[in-house]
Amino acid sequence: MTSGEQASHRAFLDRYYRLTHHVYDVSRRYFLFGRDGVLDRLLASDWTTLVELGPGTGRNLARLHRRRPDAALGGLEASEVMRAHAARRCPWARIQPGFAEDGDIGAVLGVPPQRILMSYCLSMFTDPDRAIGNARRHLAPGGELWVVDFADLAGLPSGPRRAMRRFLAAFHVEAVPDELLDRHGASHVGHGPLRYFVVARFTA
Repeated sequence: MTSGEQASHRAFLDRYYRLTHHVYDVSRRYFLFGRDGVLDRLLASDWTTLVELGPGTGRNLARLHRRRPDAALGGLEASEVMRAHAARRCPWARIQPGFAEDGDIGAVLGVPPQRILMSYCLSMFTDPDRAIGNARRHLAPGGELWVVDFADLAGLPSGPRRAMRRFLAAFHVEAVPDELLDRHGASHVGHGPLRYFVVARFTA
């Protein structure tokens, strides 16, 4: 992204989250499905460093910290509003400003992280290809990138599917296509019920 595109996207994010960040977690629990399953999968493996791209309110980092308090956790967040909110909620985490497409993910914790998490953020990035490529380049050897996000909703009836897509488009959200994940060599791609969400794993 150019500096102008980054500034424009950050301005949009700050406008949106300034109005919603206080109720974000309560409202999103009803349609951001699959997140806790991915956290469980992450916690089932051995790692000590994790960076979440687009950590938002810090909800996922807080859950990981409760179950693995000795791990070094961090985030890279483009929205200043959300970064401040996540920093207050997760004072033990290092939440740095930056964009997933070109941010220095390795600098967040001072080392390449063993795990990187993208939870319902890839669908909002202006350049998902660059974001995945940047994340994989910054993984520690043997590390993993995990993605959970909206899929193509193909299992929904046509009416609800169109309505949901219009709703997502209003928030600059586009479903993550399998082709994007396959193009970057995902080692695992799975879908939730009705193809509502997709889970993908990439290895370093």
